[in-house]
Amino acid sequence: MASRKNRSGKTNRRSPKRPPGFADRLRARFDGLSSWVAAHRWHSIVIAVIVMFAGSVFGGYWIAERLDLRSGDRVARDTLEDMKRSAAATGPTAAPRYSRIEELPDFPKYSEADPGKPTPNVEEKPPVKKVAAAFPAEQTWRRNAVPLRDLKSRPLVAIVIDDVGLDRARSRRAWELPGPMTMSFLPYAKDLPEQARAARARGHELMLHMPMEPNGRNDPGPGALTVSMSDAELRQKLLVALESFGGYVGINNHMGSRFTANRPDMELVMRQLKPRGLMFLDSRTSPQSVGDQTAQEIGVPSIVRHVFLDDEDTVEAVRRKLAETEAVARRQGFVVAIGHPHDSTLQALAEWLPTVQGKGLTLAPSTAILRRRNGWD
Repeated sequence: MASRKNRSGKTNRRSPKRPPGFADRLRARFDGLSSWVAAHRWHSIVIAVIVMFAGSVFGGYWIAERLDLRSGDRVARDTLEDMKRSAAATGPTAAPRYSRIEELPDFPKYSEADPGKPTPNVEEKPPVKKVAAAFPAEQTWRRNAVPLRDLKSRPLVAIVIDDVGLDRARSRRAWELPGPMTMSFLPYAKDLPEQARAARARGHELMLHMPMEPNGRNDPGPGALTVSMSDAELRQKLLVALESFGGYVGINNHMGSRFTANRPDMELVMRQLKPRGLMFLDSRTSPQSVGDQTAQEIGVPSIVRHVFLDDEDTVEAVRRKLAETEAVARRQGFVVAIGHPHDSTLQALAEWLPTVQGKGLTLAPSTAILRRRNGWD
C-alpha cells in the first residue's frame, strides 16, 4: 500500500481507490445528458413535446378503456371504438355517428315542449288555402305512404312515435305494435336504414324527426337547426339529415320551440321540402310555431299535432291522453297524437290499440290525416 510523509514527518497511508457505484454511474450519465441537452437545446424541446404528446394519447386511451361506468362500462368501450372507426368521417357533409347513447346509465328523458310548461291540445283550424293542385300523384309523400282507402266513414286516429332509433330495444317494441302508426326516426340514430326498413315492413309509415333549436336549455342533439346559422349552414344540416335514410313521407320537428317560431328559417326549410315532394308535420312544441302556416303558404302539404300523449310519463297519464285523443277525433273527424318510446307509453298503447276498431275509430297513417284534412282522395 502506498504511503507518504506529511510535513510533521508522520506517515499517512493512502485509502484504496473505490470502484464507481451505481449512484456514481447514474450521476455521470445525468451529467452527460445535461451537457448534450445544453448543446442541442432545440432538438431537446422537439423530443420532449413528441414524448409528452404520445404519452397523453396512449394514456388517454388506457384510461378511457378502463373507465368504471358500472353497468355502462361496456357501452363506453363500444362507443370509444365506434368513435375511432368513424374519426376519418370529418368532411363537411359527413353524417354524425353515435353509438348506443340511449343505453348509457341515467340517460335523461325530456319533453318535446318547453320545460315547466304544460302542452295544451291543439284544435284544428281551417287551412290557410286549398293547395291540392300543387301535389301531383308522383309526390314522394304519396309514393311512400301506407295506403288507407276508407278516409270518410269513421274518425281517423294517427299515432306518431317520435325519437325512434336511439333506444333500439324500445324502438323495436314500438314498431312491433299493431298499426298502421307513424315512426319518426332521429337522423343520428345508428343503423338507421336497417331500423327504418324493419319498421316499414311491419306496416308503419316513416318520418324524419328533424332536430331543431328549442327555448331553454334542452339539447336537441347533433345536427340541429338553430336560428344563429346562416342559410348555407341550415341547408347543409338539413341535407345531411334528409339523406340519412329513405322511404319516409316527410319530416316533423324534434323540439324546435324557438326555431319553428322563426318565419325566415321555416321558409328556408319549406323551400327544401317542396321540390322533394315531402310533407311537414308541425309538432307544435310552441304556440308561436309558424310551421304549418309557412308550409301552406309555400305549398308544402302539412298537418299539425293535436295531442301529446306522454308529457307526464306514467301509464295512467298516457291512458287519459288517449281518451282525449278519441274525443278530439270524434269532434273534428281526425286527430294526430304524438308519443315517445317510453315504457309507460308503449304499455298504454299495447292495451289501447286493439280497442280502436271496436270504438268506431280507424287507426291511420299520417298521410291519411293529410288527405282527410285537405279533402284529397
